[in-house]
Order: sequence, then structure tokens, then C-alpha cells
Amino acid sequence: MTISSVSSASSAAYASSSATDTAALEKQKAKLEAELEKVKSSRDDEKTKETKTKQLEQQIKQIEAQIAQKSQSSSSSPASGNPAPPDKPAGGNTLVAASAQEVATATTDSAGRFDIRV
Repeated sequence: MTISSVSSASSAAYASSSATDTAALEKQKAKLEAELEKVKSSRDDEKTKETKTKQLEQQIKQIEAQIAQKSQSSSSSPASGNPAPPDKPAGGNTLVAASAQEVATATTDSAGRFDIRV
């Protein structure tokens, strides 16, 4: 039993994971889908087919997730390429770290959680 065709597709899938281009991922997905159809129509025994099919389907799902992530990040980030700053809390209140004095006077409640009054 040889799984050389799956291992070559596997290395190609991982090579494309570093690509920043969705078109390259779509192309890789199409190659894997073609390979999947080839495996399904091959003369290999059922166990070999099942193993190859599972591996290829997993790779296709990974590429689909990468495509979704890239399309989501490209649509949500500004055109300048810099990530958007996080939203500010409602009411203009911002979170700040507790000072050393506030930490020194902190108490715990009955559940053992810190209670720092600022």
C-alpha cells in the first residue's frame, strides 16, 4: 500500500498555507479536489481509498478555513494594511492596570477572587 500521491499533495498543501494570495489557495483546493476524485475512482482497496480520502478531505477543509480567514481579514482590515485599533469601552472608560498601592490593599471575596477597589 503506497500513499505517495497523498503525501505529495500534502506537502503542496502546506507549501500553499504560507501564500498570502487567496487565488493560490483556491488553485490548491482545486488540485486536491481533483486528486480526491482520482482516489475515489482508483482501483485501490477500500482501506487505502478510505485513508487517502480522509487525508485529502482534511487538507481541503484546512485550505477552506485559510481562505475564509484570509477573506475575513482582508474585508475587515483597513486599506492601509495596518490593523484597526481595538474598540474603546463604552462611556469613555478605559481599562488601566492597578497600581502597586491598589494591589497591596486588595482583598479577596469568599470565592477567593481578588477585589480591588479603584
